[in-house]
Amino acid sequence: MARLRAILCSCMVMLTMTGCASINYNEIAPNAGAFKPKVAVVLPAIKMPEGVEQEVDKVVKAIYDAAVATKRFDRVMDPMDARFQMFNNRELQDAVMSYTTKLRSLGVSDKESCRKIGEIYQVDTIIVGDVGKWGHVKYADEKAGEVGLAIKMVDAATGSVYWKASHTAKKTYSLFKPDLVDMAADLSKKIFDYMPKSK
Repeated sequence: MARLRAILCSCMVMLTMTGCASINYNEIAPNAGAFKPKVAVVLPAIKMPEGVEQEVDKVVKAIYDAAVATKRFDRVMDPMDARFQMFNNRELQDAVMSYTTKLRSLGVSDKESCRKIGEIYQVDTIIVGDVGKWGHVKYADEKAGEVGLAIKMVDAATGSVYWKASHTAKKTYSLFKPDLVDMAADLSKKIFDYMPKSK
């Protein structure tokens, strides 16, 4: 009986530890293993909460750094190059805006816009990020920095979203506010730890 209790206790500890290490949401498409991403771009059109849009470049950089750190791509396009191309190519700008608008408002990954983005950027993978939370908040007597981030990975040729994941980080403080950009960088890395492996 004592042995059974010990086994059950260790199982509970393992489950608790696993729960703490996981992320809020992680969905992998059934065909994700067949897709072998080589060249990716993080779209410069990241959705940010109202009033903090000026932080968008820092979030793009955090996602880019996390994607590079996975060592799962041959190349991830530099975010500044991606932004420069978008602002200097009206067709690309329209495709990115059309794609992200349909994705966010209708939940539809538009194949034509996606294909056009892939062709112009010369990538096979499109990474889309959304920031749901960004700021310093106060709950009763607790002060905290909060960042909520969602990442979608899309096959540029078909428009299929083959992986999407999200998580929220919270860091309490008493005097010095935590740096939200640093939190976004750590959060991006944590989310990318769940990126599906190709077969």
